[in-house]
Formats: sequence, C-alpha cells, structure tokens
Amino acid sequence: MDKNIKTKVSYNQHALKIINNRYGYSYDYIRKAIRGDRVSLICDTIKTEYYKLNNEAKRAIESQADKL
Repeated sequence: MDKNIKTKVSYNQHALKIINNRYGYSYDYIRKAIRGDRVSLICDTIKTEYYKLNNEAKRAIESQADKL
C-alpha cells in the first residue's frame, strides 16, 4: 500500500522573526495566520506582510547571486 506523504511547509524564519518582534504574536500563531487557520483583520495583515518580506528576501538573494 502507498502511504500518503505530506511535505512540511517551511517558512522564512527571518520574516517570522520580524513579524514576531513587530506584533508580539507567537510563531505558532503567525504560521497559522499565514496558512489560513486563523481568520481576523490582524491575520490578513500578518499574511500580506509575510509575503512582502519573503518576496523581498528572495529578490535580495537573487540579486546577490547574480553579482557572483
């Protein structure tokens, strides 16, 4: 029998740390807000801010890789 294997989503730890310092919520709450398990106005704010931070981090990494 085939087992149903789910991959664990990894989040940008630096972005989580920035959001944690800014809002004071736990890492668990922030991950649940990003995943969509929590629904509120602050969760929407956390989710959009996380994606902005994550995209900026990806762009910074790509620009540094291009310089090498």
